[in-house]
Amino acid sequence: MTSKIRWSLPDGVDELLPPKALEVEILRRSLIDQYIDAGYAFIIPPLLELSETIGGEAHDEIKSHAFSFRDDLTGKNLSIRPDISEQASRIDAYRIQSNDVVRLCYAGEVVKSKSSKVLRSRTTIQVGAEIFGDSSIEAELESIKLMLDSLEIAGVSNTTLSLGHAGFTASVLEPFKNLGQEVFANIETALSKKSKSDLINIIPDSHESKSSLINLCDIYGEKDIIQKAKAEFSHIKNSDNLLEHLEKVANKIESFSDINLHIDLGEIQGFKYHNGIVFSAYSDSVGYVLAKGGRYDGLRKSSDQDRPAVGFDLDLIAVSNL
Repeated sequence: MTSKIRWSLPDGVDELLPPKALEVEILRRSLIDQYIDAGYAFIIPPLLELSETIGGEAHDEIKSHAFSFRDDLTGKNLSIRPDISEQASRIDAYRIQSNDVVRLCYAGEVVKSKSSKVLRSRTTIQVGAEIFGDSSIEAELESIKLMLDSLEIAGVSNTTLSLGHAGFTASVLEPFKNLGQEVFANIETALSKKSKSDLINIIPDSHESKSSLINLCDIYGEKDIIQKAKAEFSHIKNSDNLLEHLEKVANKIESFSDINLHIDLGEIQGFKYHNGIVFSAYSDSVGYVLAKGGRYDGLRKSSDQDRPAVGFDLDLIAVSNL
């Protein structure tokens, strides 16, 4: 008597069946067509990368999210991509190698070693568009507008756009790095939850910047919160310039969109390789991020100079579930 093999998928791995699979594929095609019409060139990066080079300047962070294994053929360590935007930056820096502005778009599966807090899945389809070689505010606005247009194509309504500045947040956090890697990681976790009580417990009372970081938990809301941040963090190096830039972006967004705009200067979710304007989109019907992006100059370096970069990506399956 033969026994039947019990079949199951790995934990955190999903598959799409009819008619959902076709629905997702139609949306994917519509978005890529939109990006190509807007002047973005389509790329198909590989699912596998060498573990030793994945992520560029953000190697440790990207690799920590990736499934890695030893290749039986070559003996080298390989990683399954957890993010495609950093692959696009590699292609721009080392394959295209242009000094001009380059626009790239993509759509493909990503696999993360940890499941999503929302969808409880370690796999999804990431769709996005990136601009390389343009450090202007216009490039940031183009990226934000294209992201919002993408959600509109997907039928997402009642969208809220959250806007922050990773460079400013990093400057506020900088004095706490001397507390050690583990403590600093706990501080980041507490800040992401806006947990004042956790920060109070984690940071020594003797730390001169403790109160400022705790106050950062309250720096979110409508656009006028930026003025409060200017007053509260005037002691932070270059804070005025960073916050002025954020304010300009917010004003420009209001000039072309009536979207609900939310400012959050304590936002540190997602990959930490961003170093300028960061943005994410939510829908009132769900409490999780549907699309996110920002500026990440210098993630890949083909020369001594940082290559400007800004872009966004969205979780196609999460968006299609609305």
